[in-house]
Amino acid sequence: MDLVGLEYNTLITEENSPKEYCTWHEIELLVEKISHMIQETGKKYDVILAITNGGIIPAKLVARELEINHILFIPIRNKKLYMEEMPQLNRNIKYLIVDDIYDTGNTFTKVYDVIREFDYEFAFLMTRYKDNAKLAAGVLDHKKWIVYPWERKRY
Repeated sequence: MDLVGLEYNTLITEENSPKEYCTWHEIELLVEKISHMIQETGKKYDVILAITNGGIIPAKLVARELEINHILFIPIRNKKLYMEEMPQLNRNIKYLIVDDIYDTGNTFTKVYDVIREFDYEFAFLMTRYKDNAKLAAGVLDHKKWIVYPWERKRY
């Protein structure tokens, strides 16, 4: 997967865009890169907050690399945040929020509005915009819909 920057006004949807299939090998490389970036900051995290559904598997893989044993879920389904299912957060805890991709920024904004009072950092495997995500392993150089290995159906 080639990694460079894209413009913000790109509307990429599963329905109207060609697809780019990401392999497990590419995921492992992205996880290794983002984990190394996080380690270089020197900051330690107590809990990983995985954004459902796309961030669940990346969160587990990052947790493995960073040796963080506590993962909670931020409940996002069909582009909606379910506040009644949010875990109880603590101001004395350092959170690493993990998602697969920073795309439109809609999920980021919803989560930020809830978490902004806490000690947190966002980490993404990929982003479409090189300036938006401080912790992102890769910047996409195309306008394709990303299909992750955990999203593919087996027939």
